[in-house]
Amino acid sequence: MDTHQSLKEVFSHLKARNLSAAISALEAFLSVHPHQVNSDRLHALRTDYQLMADYWKRGFKDPQLPSLYQVLLQRMYVLCTNISKRYGIEHSSFLSSIYLRLHMTARDWSPQNLREELETFVSEMALLDLEPENKRETKSQELYRQHQHQMNVLFDYIYTSDIWTDGIAGAMEEILLSPTVDANDQQMMVSAVMLSLLEHFDMAKFRTLIHVYEQATDEKVRQRALVGWVLAIDSEAASIYPEQIQLVEKLLEDEHCRQELVELQKQIIFCINAEQDTRTIQKEIMPDLLNNQAFRMTRNGIEEVEEDPMEDILHPGEQEHKLEQVEESFQRMLNMQKQGSDIYFGGFSQMKRFSFFNELSNWFVPFYIHHPAVAEVLGKTGQNKFLQMMMEKGPFCNSDKYSFTFAFQQVVDRIPQNMREMLERGEASINEMPTEELKSPTYIRRIYLQDMYRFFRLFPQRTEFVDPFSTEGLRYLFFADPVFSETHLEPSFNEITAFLLKQKRTREAALLLANYGEARRDFQFWMMAGYLTQHQPKGLKAPVQDYDDLQCYAKALELQPGHERALVGYAKALFSRGRYAEALDTYNQLMAIRPEKKSYCLNRAVSLTNLGQYAEALKDLYRLNYESPEDQNVSRVLAWTLVCEGKYEAAEKIYTQLLAGDVQADDLLNYGYCLWFCGHIDEAADCFHRFLKETGATPEYILQNEADLLKEKGITEPEQQLMLYIL
Repeated sequence: MDTHQSLKEVFSHLKARNLSAAISALEAFLSVHPHQVNSDRLHALRTDYQLMADYWKRGFKDPQLPSLYQVLLQRMYVLCTNISKRYGIEHSSFLSSIYLRLHMTARDWSPQNLREELETFVSEMALLDLEPENKRETKSQELYRQHQHQMNVLFDYIYTSDIWTDGIAGAMEEILLSPTVDANDQQMMVSAVMLSLLEHFDMAKFRTLIHVYEQATDEKVRQRALVGWVLAIDSEAASIYPEQIQLVEKLLEDEHCRQELVELQKQIIFCINAEQDTRTIQKEIMPDLLNNQAFRMTRNGIEEVEEDPMEDILHPGEQEHKLEQVEESFQRMLNMQKQGSDIYFGGFSQMKRFSFFNELSNWFVPFYIHHPAVAEVLGKTGQNKFLQMMMEKGPFCNSDKYSFTFAFQQVVDRIPQNMREMLERGEASINEMPTEELKSPTYIRRIYLQDMYRFFRLFPQRTEFVDPFSTEGLRYLFFADPVFSETHLEPSFNEITAFLLKQKRTREAALLLANYGEARRDFQFWMMAGYLTQHQPKGLKAPVQDYDDLQCYAKALELQPGHERALVGYAKALFSRGRYAEALDTYNQLMAIRPEKKSYCLNRAVSLTNLGQYAEALKDLYRLNYESPEDQNVSRVLAWTLVCEGKYEAAEKIYTQLLAGDVQADDLLNYGYCLWFCGHIDEAADCFHRFLKETGATPEYILQNEADLLKEKGITEPEQQLMLYIL
């Protein structure tokens, strides 16, 4: 959400600890957007700051000066944040409607009253057993309806609330940890706190989530608190609230916390891969499943496809083959899910248009069958055992369970009668999750992240919120946050960097490498840094400042001399710089380690060729060509070395074979040189023409690419100019 430029300047000055400039910037903002209460508070701040300055000017040495200055910084931050929140609400029709609804109620928002309301609901539900059976269901539904409305409004209140005081935070923390408050309510409140924190850092709310993560006995509440404080970390605000760093460092002393952070980082990356996984499922997996299905969609609903008795006669074994294809495709999808992929995002993303999802809090409410919207559906569909099993043990996040329930109600009447009876009896099988896994912290956290991802991708007013999954920021890659640099979490950096590389996320891996402390730069660090520097897209900075790929691999070899993979990277770096003699020495070392490795021998031959040692190179190349006559890479190097050696006839034979197959642009270029050197000018020009057409290179490239070789072969300048003229 954009705020006024003056407010951005205030926050910038505050994070730079320049209180005087921050006060002046906020005065400029309030002169355009006058507000008496805020102006009075700012005036009091400036007065206190002036008193501090006057006292200091008299030459008094106050040992409390640093702490007093810190307090003023925090007071200023609170004031500016609250102003920014109000400004954002006033300039958003969506947030204004929420704020208006909140203030139209006469509800008491004090923590004490909120706790009484939440505990009263639990008490009233417990007392329902005393009600007559004929009244119990009706009263239960009414209690849930009223309570869900209260929770929806409470969610909005917490999200839009100002910076909490320590007193409010302490009281809210007690509510979130109380055994007398419903765990579903606590989960919703934690999510609301997280949304508020993502918008503006609030030390009191952050501290609350930390304490809930440490002390909560309900695992679902605890995992939501973990996700909340991790994504809310603001290292820039640490200059104002150093307590943030202290709290995180204390948590990192616990090995279990560190392991959960490793898992969480991987799970967030899997969430971000959801669109890519959806494309894989739609283009590669679903076609097999749909083409071999036993049912078809018609205008009147789903119809069973009758088996053709002639199929077994005309195509024996075809049915078994189709079943195998379906099983393979289904198993592939299950394997993706086991690895952490969000395989249901694509399908359920089309099912978020129900009115249920117009309510902000409903994106974060845990699934429960007594939710008024679900109770209404169950009242229409009856006690369908299949639906109940899907909701209890289906591998779906809460948001998708709600979607499935509403969609099921719409299609149940169009399902064939025999199938509908099977569903009602619960005879249709589903991919049930084991009970123990459903209760595991890893699974609970993954489901919550999927709920969040759907909200930030699909909620109609999602642009009003700070998206922690956005790749434009770095919240999702929290391992790269400076808060975690040089902490107990650093030993896990290598694991996450390797994971990112496996996921082909080189940008993120490079960002994480830049967060390593000097003491953590071990062998694996330098190897990954070297790899990323060699393979990073153009325009991106090197992952390690002042180090190129050659220096990274050199550092790795200092730590583990003679390491094979380090030597390979080092040799490539040398070769790319034209340092062929050193590259040759390195490939000789690799040949000594693994003489049977063809790539080492081939690269050694290329190095020899570039050094002009053609005869020596040909010894290796003839042997490789004899051992692997079908290897076109060997053929290409052999042909070029023959050209350099002046054995044009033998080279021509190889190029003729190469051009008869899968032609590469360099084959055309090198064959053109071969033809030119042996005097076949027209044929050479034809090859060059084809090369230029395929690559878009300029004719001058032909001369510049092998300038030294042209000179060595006696191609004079006039001849070169004539070739340009022909081209």
